[in-house]
Amino acid sequence: MHLPFRFLCVKFFPWGDGVMVAFRGFCAALLLAASSIPVAGLTVYRLGGEGLPPPPEVASGQADLVQFSWAELDPDLQGVSESLTIASDAISPLFFPADVNIAPTVKDRGGYLQTQGFQAWVETDDIILIKDGDPATAYYEEKGSNQVNVGDDLRFGKVLLFDLGGLFAVDRIRFFTRAGNEANYIELFHIWTNTLTNEEAGISSVDLCTAGRTDNCLGFINRAHRDIYNRKNMYFNALLEVKENTRSTVEVELTGEYIRRVVLFVPSQLTRDWEIAEFEIFAPGYVPNASYLSNILDLGKEVSLGELRWSGTKDAEAAVNIRSRSGSDVDPNIYWRHTFRGDEQVSYDARGNPLTLRAYGRLEISERGKITRDAANWDFWSKTYDFGDSVGTRWSATKPRSFVQFELDFQSNIAAGSRMNYVEFTASPPAVTTLVGEIDPYQVETAQVTHFTYAIRPTIGVDDPGFDHLEISAQGGRLVSIDGVRIGGQEVAFERVEEGAERLVVGVPRLNVDRTEEVMEVIFSAEIFRYGAIFAGRVFDSETPQEIWQPVQPGDATALRDGNTLSVQALALGTRVLGALDLAGGVFTPNGDGVNDGLDIAYDLLKLVAPAPVVVEVRDLAGGLVREVYNGLDAAGRHRRQWDGLDERGQQVAPGVYICRVEVETEEGRRQRVGVVAVAY
Repeated sequence: MHLPFRFLCVKFFPWGDGVMVAFRGFCAALLLAASSIPVAGLTVYRLGGEGLPPPPEVASGQADLVQFSWAELDPDLQGVSESLTIASDAISPLFFPADVNIAPTVKDRGGYLQTQGFQAWVETDDIILIKDGDPATAYYEEKGSNQVNVGDDLRFGKVLLFDLGGLFAVDRIRFFTRAGNEANYIELFHIWTNTLTNEEAGISSVDLCTAGRTDNCLGFINRAHRDIYNRKNMYFNALLEVKENTRSTVEVELTGEYIRRVVLFVPSQLTRDWEIAEFEIFAPGYVPNASYLSNILDLGKEVSLGELRWSGTKDAEAAVNIRSRSGSDVDPNIYWRHTFRGDEQVSYDARGNPLTLRAYGRLEISERGKITRDAANWDFWSKTYDFGDSVGTRWSATKPRSFVQFELDFQSNIAAGSRMNYVEFTASPPAVTTLVGEIDPYQVETAQVTHFTYAIRPTIGVDDPGFDHLEISAQGGRLVSIDGVRIGGQEVAFERVEEGAERLVVGVPRLNVDRTEEVMEVIFSAEIFRYGAIFAGRVFDSETPQEIWQPVQPGDATALRDGNTLSVQALALGTRVLGALDLAGGVFTPNGDGVNDGLDIAYDLLKLVAPAPVVVEVRDLAGGLVREVYNGLDAAGRHRRQWDGLDERGQQVAPGVYICRVEVETEEGRRQRVGVVAVAY
């Protein structure tokens, strides 16, 4: 089995590794050369899971594997992570045992240890000794130190501020002197904690303090406490104040609530020297939130995206939210620059070159304008995929794409976490270069069977395999039948491969390069149930069934039709929510002989924008409840329930006439339909 050029570049010349930057141009050249070579067959792209068994398609020789690494995050390619343990085979939220001090690793997570300087908060060589893991080194102060000016404020004391780099369930803090220097204990100190910045927490002195008040309306402990608020934009909760400590080792128990920042404030010790050898912070368990935003992954050329799947585990109380997006260029955003000509913003630099992420970052802060989504070249983020669909779910992509990106959010509690081994997806070369389609008519009455024409126009290149099948699926509507096929305006023979309420598949004469730009029209019957029903289409080649079906894009397939869309609108919204009630003749014989033993109850829900409560029940002629057949939430569409002829106690009902009632509850009130049912034996 051959290895694609992209695999070689990713596997041996990782884009995110600084020492390999020189190889990027080389790899790009390889990819450009490769793009002119026809690539046939299936490819599996895998992010993470290095060293794990290959996908079954690869193991059986039916597909190539392109491997990306969890660890090769590159900010220039928008890759970033927070509060994660990243290994080659898996990523998982940070977890710390009860006896592990997290203070030495705050910088690894984007946190810091800082103290107040004259003009700014700074990290100095002496304060980092309290988190270097060496109890033989210490931060040391002589008595009477730290009576210095900070801006216009006079501060008496030392502030040591830890940002932990994320939220942690801190349950214990410990600090101590060097061995032999126990007399240098800290007699007076404060412990303050913080979870959010003022902006994140919505705290503002304007909001919290009545205009014109001059007293301490936010309850500041002292000038240092106020200074953090003013200069760091953070309000710290005063957890502890100790005035008469005599211990060289101090242990402070916390509640275990999630916090991000800890301050030790030591007022100026006028009568004694003091020191800290190590300041230790313990936060057992998982962090509550962690995230992974992959690099923009370059697939080398446009491909049809197929099945998305993943491997991982999670505890019952944890959650993993997975989303994807795909695009046609290397950046999903458009970056804007202030020109300082009024409110004008432009998407290019002073030399007229388009702004990239890197160029935007080099602008002065005052020059940086808005960042908007490149809707022309990138899809929106998908809806969150259900973690339980890990064996395979269709990729949320509207067309063949050459770039993709993943977002994973992890939610945990102290004892419940998760792990993601890999995310992977299948892809193959598109059947045709471009494929646009439209449906006509695009406005009809709801719950009324209508003849539709589904027109598609393919642009087929010399190397494109073409296709011989079209699938049409309905969202918010019901498909009834395939009625005919035309290619280039001529009726052609076709095969009804599948003809269901939600999906039609029709076989047609092969469309290849000889029939490029010829319009194919499929005439079918269907009805819609909501304001905007969607009839999505995909084409595929029956000779290569393992390859990915290519989606139809809405557009101007033919000048003879006006819709330019794949959705159908209701002519009038109206007030009718509950449509036809179909009881399949209304007579059945539930005697257990296998013939006509159940009553099919079909009903149409119209124009619902969200699932609504529905009750289906059978009552006797006196109005008494015989059986509640269904009670749940239904979306717009046709629904089928079945009554087996039993009552609420599980007993067969007596022969006779009964009333079947369907009720739906909406914001406008309850709507119902009833029908008559006859039971005979």
